[in-house]
Amino acid sequence: MKEKYKYINQKNYKLNVKWILPIFIFIAILSVFAFRYIKTLTYKNIYKTISELGKQTATQLNSSIEEQKKFVETAVDSINRGYFKTESEIFDNFADDLENYHFTRFAILDREGNGITSDGYTVKDYPVTDDYFNFDDVYLSENRKSTISDVQINIYSKAFKINGEEKVLFATVYTKDYKEILLRRLYNGLGGTYLINNDGTVLIDSFDAIKENNVNLYSFIINKHNATDDKSLDKINQIKDDIENKKNGTFDITFKDNDTYFGHYENIGINDWYVINIVPATAMADELNHFIAITLGVCIAVNLIIIVICVYIDISNQMKNRKLYKAAYVDSVTLLGNENYFKENSKIFLNSLKENKYIISLDVNKFKVFNSLYGYEFCNKLLNILGEKIKTGIPKNNITCRMHNDVFAILLEYDKDIEKVLEKLHNDTAVINVDNIPIHLNISMGVYKLKKSDTDINKVLDKAYIAREQIKGTYGEYYYMFDEALEKALIEDENLETSMESALKNREFKVIYQPKFSTVDEKIAGAESLVRWYKDGKVIMPNNFIPLFEKNKFILKLDLYIFEQVCKDLAEWKEKYNADLRVSVNVSKEHFTNENFIDEYVKIVEKYNVDRNNLELEITESATIDKNIDVVKIANKIKDCGFRISLDDFGTGYSSLAMLQELPIDVIKIDKVFVDKADYKSDKNIINYMVLIAKQLRTDIVVEGVETKEQADFIKALKCDMIQGYYYSKPIEKEAIEEYFTKETIS
Repeated sequence: MKEKYKYINQKNYKLNVKWILPIFIFIAILSVFAFRYIKTLTYKNIYKTISELGKQTATQLNSSIEEQKKFVETAVDSINRGYFKTESEIFDNFADDLENYHFTRFAILDREGNGITSDGYTVKDYPVTDDYFNFDDVYLSENRKSTISDVQINIYSKAFKINGEEKVLFATVYTKDYKEILLRRLYNGLGGTYLINNDGTVLIDSFDAIKENNVNLYSFIINKHNATDDKSLDKINQIKDDIENKKNGTFDITFKDNDTYFGHYENIGINDWYVINIVPATAMADELNHFIAITLGVCIAVNLIIIVICVYIDISNQMKNRKLYKAAYVDSVTLLGNENYFKENSKIFLNSLKENKYIISLDVNKFKVFNSLYGYEFCNKLLNILGEKIKTGIPKNNITCRMHNDVFAILLEYDKDIEKVLEKLHNDTAVINVDNIPIHLNISMGVYKLKKSDTDINKVLDKAYIAREQIKGTYGEYYYMFDEALEKALIEDENLETSMESALKNREFKVIYQPKFSTVDEKIAGAESLVRWYKDGKVIMPNNFIPLFEKNKFILKLDLYIFEQVCKDLAEWKEKYNADLRVSVNVSKEHFTNENFIDEYVKIVEKYNVDRNNLELEITESATIDKNIDVVKIANKIKDCGFRISLDDFGTGYSSLAMLQELPIDVIKIDKVFVDKADYKSDKNIINYMVLIAKQLRTDIVVEGVETKEQADFIKALKCDMIQGYYYSKPIEKEAIEEYFTKETIS
């Protein structure tokens, strides 16, 4: 700047003292007023900046804590539902979640404070208060010293019951993890943040000035600055009163040593905790003091310096605000808005008068595969390019954000055919070049058209998410429009989910049987157990509730309920009719996440003293191709326990022949779809080869879905072992099965 503004003909200039003095005084006075104005403006910006920082820090800390509390809530809920029988099962199930949610360890303690931790420590006589044994909400403790690692920790806790005993789940986090959220630096790192409770006790100090525990912030400030004057004490007391009354506020305070500080206190919405951001005035005083020095030395140059300072302060504040804004609202990978930006700006979008408004949820199918193949940095580049293609590939007047991972959300106004927009998005993102490597993407999109009554962005976003889930795993489909049928189905699912526990308790689920007949003598040779739900006088078919139960894991309880009923019926038939009927029972692959699930089945068999050879556990072929399941190991355990194994839906799951050879299968069931498509006048049918494969594997063969005499004759000609279908019998109740026993028609 000095090189730009040079004085011309400076040597010929003569000072006029008579004019210089009044001009100097005038400029000095003008400079004082200008300085005061700049100071006022600067203070306002400081207030605004530190206020926004406090709110954003509180919001992020709240979000982090709420996310951890929600996880603890979910974990305890799954325990209370009876999914786990031992503490080891609980620890094993949630072991992978410790790092994801930044927990150091789990611990399970009893009322006396005795228990164990997830990493093998034994806890004795831990001072467990009533706050920890809270059955309704998750309790978050204040800082305390860990009994294991000698560091400061915070504890999330919630009580539960397991095996009839009241216990509490502890999930601990290092207090320093919260400190990372508070480490917001303003003005060259001179600012910082405190986290205090309602009575002013310091929980976290980002300045690292407080080394002791349970220090009162108000007393600390008074002692540090010798704040004994009434003005300072009044301001400190005002802050104290506001916090005790759960108010937020911004302040400045000047102590006797002339040190001035700006601050903002914000309730984080949890445990009445507050974050207090504090910035010393010296952080911006250097520029002001420098300005005063120049004003006193060179009055004429003061005006230029004032302009420079104004511009500098404004740009400086803008840069700081932009950094804060970027941290709060911009996704660092794609440079699009993040979830905070999306939800905040969606309020304006929802309130607009436009009629054709849409929300689109988009993600990349099997994105984890790309992470495994190419690595984290490569996939970040991929997401960046994908975000740009999404943003530029759709009409203007949109809000496009990356929500998390590979999930994007779009708010869009469009008066024409929305399907053309979706098709363009699909085509634009089909192939993306990253580092000269063509990456073929398959995206899924869920679309919801907003109504005038939609005012909650979370609800409409959920509908878009749900719509997107409808096409997951569906070949050739890349979008789904949320419609009334889906909304109705969601309501129906919610009603079913609400009443499923009581339905199981009230025995509304009833087991029926579909007989299997020998192809040799057409006598009954076995049966498949099925389930019906009798609710409010109506029969609900399995396809209306089984997929829901598999999703929410209630199928684990229902399967055991059905299996026990079958064992009870087998025991009764043996006692009353001396009948041995082989019954197959479906086992959902959801059980296979626990390799020891068969132990529960063994207990039930032993309870009713049933011959295990009369029980076939049916697993679907799709379970054999799930990479997360060691189905061979599980199947061998089932066989070791004496049960027979039936492979259901053979030919529909694309399992490999090598896998089938490894499985100890006793029975293969050929699906109805192959019967329906068979050409009975030709020997070139897929079903012929499936029967040949089954015979090579030396398994029994059951053909399902036989509905006509022509089909039955065709199957018998193939020399299968058993036939099942409406031609012989529809699913019947237990009493109808018993009629076969009295007629002595068992093969």
